[in-house]
Formats: sequence, structure tokens, C-alpha cells
Amino acid sequence: MFRWLFLDEHSPAEHAAWKLSALRILLGAGFTLLALFALGAALGAFAGGAERVLSVAAFFCALLGLALYCSARHMRAGAALLIVALYGAALAVAVLTDNDELARLGMMFIYGSPLIAQLFFGARPAIALMALNTLPFLSLLLKPPATGVAAIHFSASASHIYAPSLLFLFFNIGLPLALFRVLHVLYVSAQRERQASAALEVSYAQYQEIFQNVGSAIVLTDDYGKILQANQLANAILGRDAACDGEGVLFDWLSLDHSVRLKDVTDGETAEMRMSAYRTRDGKMVAMEHISQTTSEHFIVALRDVSGLHSMHHALQLSLEREDFLSNHDRLTNLPNRDMLRQHLHAILSGSDAGKVTALVSFRLNSIRHANQKFGAHTGDILLRRFADELSRALPKNCFCARLRSIVFSFVVDQARTPREIIELVERIRNKLPKELEIDGATLLVQFSAGIALTRQDEADPDDLIRRSEVALDTARRSSDQSVTLFDEDDALQIRRSVEIEVGIMSGLKQNEFRLLYQPKVGRDGRIAGLEALLRWQSPTLGNVAPVEFIQIAERAGLIRDISNFVLDQACAQIRSWLDRFGTCPPVAINLSASDIARSDLLQLVEDSCRRYRIAAAYLEFEITETGLIANETLAIHHLNALKTRGFGIAIDDFGTGYSSLSKLSHFPARSVKIDRSFVAQIGYNQKSEMIIKAIISLANILSCTTVAEGVENETQERFLKQIGCEYFQGYYYHRPLEALALEQLFPASSMKLA
Repeated sequence: MFRWLFLDEHSPAEHAAWKLSALRILLGAGFTLLALFALGAALGAFAGGAERVLSVAAFFCALLGLALYCSARHMRAGAALLIVALYGAALAVAVLTDNDELARLGMMFIYGSPLIAQLFFGARPAIALMALNTLPFLSLLLKPPATGVAAIHFSASASHIYAPSLLFLFFNIGLPLALFRVLHVLYVSAQRERQASAALEVSYAQYQEIFQNVGSAIVLTDDYGKILQANQLANAILGRDAACDGEGVLFDWLSLDHSVRLKDVTDGETAEMRMSAYRTRDGKMVAMEHISQTTSEHFIVALRDVSGLHSMHHALQLSLEREDFLSNHDRLTNLPNRDMLRQHLHAILSGSDAGKVTALVSFRLNSIRHANQKFGAHTGDILLRRFADELSRALPKNCFCARLRSIVFSFVVDQARTPREIIELVERIRNKLPKELEIDGATLLVQFSAGIALTRQDEADPDDLIRRSEVALDTARRSSDQSVTLFDEDDALQIRRSVEIEVGIMSGLKQNEFRLLYQPKVGRDGRIAGLEALLRWQSPTLGNVAPVEFIQIAERAGLIRDISNFVLDQACAQIRSWLDRFGTCPPVAINLSASDIARSDLLQLVEDSCRRYRIAAAYLEFEITETGLIANETLAIHHLNALKTRGFGIAIDDFGTGYSSLSKLSHFPARSVKIDRSFVAQIGYNQKSEMIIKAIISLANILSCTTVAEGVENETQERFLKQIGCEYFQGYYYHRPLEALALEQLFPASSMKLA
């Protein structure tokens, strides 16, 4: 029994044994007290006819019994039941008895509840119960207890027995035993503390010897990095004065420099290890060789001075990084180079998502030639660097951008949903880029072309994707509007042929591969009223190249000037030949491109040719399209007025296919308007085309111009045109384009209308 009450302090639950023992002492005393009081109350109630009080007494006995049973398993639950029993018993005594002395005695027992609460629940519940107990205390002082509702009568003789007995049992036995238990535990704990303190002093002295002379720099910190202790070697490395600096955070003396890979030589073998290098206040480099956690959640940190090793490593690392960077990056712009682009594309192509679209976009800086020619190569290099910077800023984050070659920059658009999304992204990037840049006080234009190559299913070769992007870029460069161009296999074939044509034009002019054919224009009476000079090219390698093909290429390549010079010279020479042989010839019309009409030397060129071949201005007529007129309106009007003043004929070719307004057309000094063959071909089939032809003829009459219908192929077309007042006709219905010798056979027979 005593072992049950006075538990062994050396049990596994030593820290709770004394509390459990005190609880059981109080519960035992309370149970005995309540049993005696309940027995007396029950007898009194039975004698007074209040048998129901027996059930109340039985309830409190059961409650304390339950508290005793719970004490071993749930100590706090047992303590709580004890406090409830005290308050319940006091209330029951006050309600059920008519003896004021016993009622006051019942109230007195609740004054022990704060002590119990302090032992098992802490100070706050104890203080709360102390405050609560002031209420029954004040009620007893201000108003004596009323007669109990159960009317249990206790005689005076019984009262003097109950009161001393209950007080003796609770305050002389129960509470003292519980306090003795607590004091005993405190005494035993103090003894153990003294013994442990002595052993700890010896252990600490040994620890200090080992800690200071371990041969390594050791620092003990808490989990926030606060230095709890450091040996002499660690203080020397950190530059720390233990006496003056006190306890500070380890990283007050260390700042993270960077993560390095160091070579460590152990037993003649070189091992590579990765550690974080830190810089001390005096500039030394320190590595944390080892960090281990103690059982008290502190950390032991082993430090090592790696200043010399780090210096060598840092120099080597910089050299290797520089070498690696230069091998994969462009020296001028610091962008990745072609090799690095290939590596990046290889990684993307090998892991691309089948449901997404990936593209390689290439930009070509077309305006670099002008910068180099006008300001020198140094300015051109600056322009390239500035353009690379602007492009990098305009691209989305994490977008891979590289300098593919001299003036071509490429970037990868990965994981797009549709090709349209890629094109829209490229257009947004184009709009973000500046139109001009200020360099050394000069304003340089930024003009570039864009080409896009989309990855194909199961494509794995980066070089093929790069090639296709360059083909698309070349297509865009050759276009007049610098549009964004998607790669197409037909584009590749067309570009190759365009390059061959571009190269072949100059050699063809030198080798006399070009020749002029002449297509007559006839009047309403059928006589030849004029000729149109048409250029033809028969190449030994390319075959018969149509004018619609090589003229556009010549205009893009800047070769149209040489072709126009050739045509003007050949036409003037042929006019001179006919004049010498026949004494006269019809006017010959020559086509001028938009770039021809803008030439500053156009008038001088025409006058020099006429002077060289001794021909009058009446024998030459110049045809220019509406588009050519509108493209260089001011200069075109100036040059055409000058030509008209000198007596040369002016005709608007392909009239009705352009977008010129009537107000603009009225300012052009045209003598003739040529109706485009696309309208003539619809005669008899399309009433709208017939109405347009009528409108053109009416407009020509208003402008005081003659009209020429091109592409007349049959009698129906001729009859309609004559009926509505067209004056001249040209087409296969009359004559095909002819060589000069074949045309000469028509001169006598046609009774040509000479100029």
C-alpha cells in the first residue's frame, strides 16, 4: 500500500512520480473524509426521512473512487475530478444540511483547491480558483447559510464530533503528507544536483582541454548561428577576440563569397570536394569542413583556412571559364555563338513536345553596310553590339539568343501552340526594337529582316533547322516590305534560282545574251503607229528567263539601272539604223521602273543617248506604271515634266491596276494611257471589265490623252474597243513581239504612220 502511495523516485516516470504520489494521498484523505461525512449524513437523512440523500453520498464516493482509478493513467484527469469533488461536496453540504457549522465546514474544504491546481495545472488555474473562492467566502460573511432543502438535522453533539474529525483528517494528515512528499522530492533533487554539478565540473575541465587542443578550428553555435564557444585556433582564423567580442553570430565574422570546388590532397591522393568558401573580415578564405548537430540541437562547425588553395583555384577557374566562354560565345556581342546554338537546338529537338511548335527565328541587320561605309567598321561594331542588346531586352525572359554569323542573330521560340502565335511574337519583338540608334552623335537607322523556320516532326538535325531559317531570312531580305517570312522548300528553290539570275544578269549583259524585241501598236486603220521595246534574255545555263522574273530580281539587287541603260542604248541604236535605212520610223516606247524614274541622272542619260545616236525626242516614248508614279510622286512629276518639255512622249502603262487617285493622275504629264490586258481579256465575258474600259477611255479624253489597248487577241475585242472610241491597239491579234529584221518586213506593207 505504501509503495502505491509513495512511488519510487527512480522509476522511468521519475519526473511525475511525486505528483502522482501527492495526488493519491489527497484522494485517499478526501475519500476517507467524504466516506465518514456521507455515512453520518446518510444516517441523519434516513432518520429524517430524506432517503434521497443516500444517492448523493454514493455519487461523491463513486466520483472519488473514479479519480483514484484514473490517477495512474491520467494524473491530470484524477486531479480535475478531485477539484470537482471538493466543490461538489461543499455545495451538497450547504444544500442538504440544516447545521450552519457543518455548512461552513463544507465550504472550508474548497480552499484547498488552489493548492491542488498549482501542483497539477500551473499557476493560472490556481489563481483563477483562488479568485473563485472569494465568492463563497463573502457569502458566508455577509449571510449565514439557509436551512438545507433536505432538512437533514445534525444535533449539537454530533457537530462537535464531525467538525474536529474532518479538519483533523484533512489538514493534519492529508495535506501534510502531500507536502512532505513534495519536500522530500525537492531534497532528493537537490542532492542529485550537487552530485551532478561536481561531476559536470570535472567533465567540463576535460572537455575544455580537448576542445582547445583538438588541432582543428572548432566553433559551437546554436541553430541561429550564435557562437556559444570557439577554441583558440577558430578565434585566430576568424580574427575574433573571445574576451571582447563575446557571443556573436558566426556570420558576423564570415561573409559567403561563393561556392567553390577545391582540391584536397590526402595520403598522396587528390580528392575533389565541394564546399562553401567564406571570407573573413581580414580577407582570409575559410571553408566549413564539417557541420554536425549535437543532441542539444547545437551545431559543431569545423573551419579550415583555404586562402592559398582558393587563390590558386580561383585563378584556374577564371581561366577555364574564360576559355569556355570564348569557345561558346561571340567576342563582340557576348551572345552565344553558332556552336552553342547548335547544342541548344539539339537538346530541344531531342526532347520536344509533339503537341507544341518550336521555331528558330533569324534577324538580319540590313543597315550595317551603310554604317560601315559612312562611319567606318568601328561604328558598325558598336551598332552590332547595340542591336544585340536591344534584341536581348525585347525577347521574352529565358529566350535563347545567339549571333549566328556576322550580321545575323537567331533566337529560339520554344513550346508555342501554333505557328501564328510564333509569327505574332516575332512581330511584337520587331515593334519593340528601335527604328534608329544614336552612336557617337550620329543617328543610324536600324533596318532588319526576319525569317522563321519551324521544326518538323521527328527532326533531329540542328544544322538543317538553321539552314532553313537562313533561307527564310534571305527570302525576307529580298522582299520590299521586310516582312516576316516562313521557310518553304519552294522558297529554297526560288532563292537558289534568284541568286543564279542575279549573278547571271551582269554576265549576260556583257556576253550580249539580252536582246530587244519590238511589238507594234496599230491605229484604227491598221497602220503601225508605234513600237514597244521588250527585253528578252536567253541564258545558256538558265534557259529562257522571262522578264517578269528577272526584272523583279534586278530591281531588288540594284541591277535595274544597268538593264535600263542597255535597253535605252539598244533602242536608240536601232532607231538610228532604221532612220538611216528608211528615212523614218515609228516612235519606240521604253519601260521605266520606279527606280529609273527616281534616278538623278535620268535626264542626262536620255539626252546623252539621243545626242550620241543623233535622234530627235519625237522618236522616243517612256512608259511608267501607276505604282511607279505614286512611289516617287514628286520626283516622278519633275522628271516627266522635263522629258515632256524636251519633246519625249509619256505613257501610263497598265492603267487601272494601280491605286492612284484622279487628283494625282491629273498632275502627271501623260500623253497616252495604256489599258491593261487583264481588262481587255474580259471583253465579251465580264460587263464590269467592259464598264471599266469605257471609264478609262472617258477619263483619258478628259485628261487629253490617247488610249492604247494592250493584249487584243480577237475580233470581238477589237470591235468593242473601236465602238467605245479606243484609238490604238496592241496584241497578238495584230502582231507578236518581233525581231528587228522581221519587223522591217512590215514597214512597206503596213504603210506605217511615221513620226
